[in-house]
Amino acid sequence: MPDQNHIVIQGLCQNNLKNISLKIPKQKLVVFTGVSGSGKSSIVFDTIAAESWKRI
Repeated sequence: MPDQNHIVIQGLCQNNLKNISLKIPKQKLVVFTGVSGSGKSSIVFDTIAAESWKRI
């Protein structure tokens, strides 16, 4: 059964990310931090935001 309280990303391979899996809670403030070039923008803008626009 799908988890309705989390956004689940499995096996993300994009830009410099290789096989990353995340479970992000919905209805919460989530902050992505890390050094420059660690893939923060790739996760947030290229993956989560892009998928959100597809579902609208």
